[in-house]
Amino acid sequence: MSFGDSVRPADGIGSAEWIASARDGAPGTVGGLVPNRYESLLRVYPPAECEDWWTPYRDLFATVAKVGQRHTATPDQAWFAIWEGHGFDNVTTQIAHRGPLDDDAKRTLELRRAALRAENHRRTADILAGLAQVPRFELPNRAYYLVEGPVTAVTQLRYPDMDRWRNPDLFWPDDRRWFVATDVDFWSLYIGGDHDLITELAAGVPTAAEPVSFDYPLEIEN
Repeated sequence: MSFGDSVRPADGIGSAEWIASARDGAPGTVGGLVPNRYESLLRVYPPAECEDWWTPYRDLFATVAKVGQRHTATPDQAWFAIWEGHGFDNVTTQIAHRGPLDDDAKRTLELRRAALRAENHRRTADILAGLAQVPRFELPNRAYYLVEGPVTAVTQLRYPDMDRWRNPDLFWPDDRRWFVATDVDFWSLYIGGDHDLITELAAGVPTAAEPVSFDYPLEIEN
């Protein structure tokens, strides 16, 4: 299944349609990213740079999910939105070489490259066929695939046709008690919820965190 065995394609986009009308803030602010229905907001900073950075980043999502489970009546039903622009539909495998090649070596290399191009096309077609089964919804400047599963599935999402973790750009439980958002332009998590959730998260996440407001400007982090 596209995005891993722990989730399944949503049955339509109805569960995400509330987001657009609930985002009342200006573009480029937390209120333009997180629905404006929550009493408290928290910015959770990403881990410091390190060799295996994706592991602590995934652990950060795991902590958020663990706390979030205690603050929802629907821990077994959550929604995960994944931006369509993460390069899922462009499989590329290349062969590199060093130094000059004689004619036989050039022919051999070109045959290998032709075989790889054919395999890349096949894999891309398979990925696109799988993604076609996943509902897609649009928000200003972004379009997302929508899948569902338990809150804990956030650490088990995968790239299509690749055993590599893919964090969701947005996720929330079915009862909408909280909402977590990030974006391709930054790595911080912006979380809306009630006071108890935000207080527990601020004390429990392994990275820096600070309260923010809906008019807080989103910081680009590349």
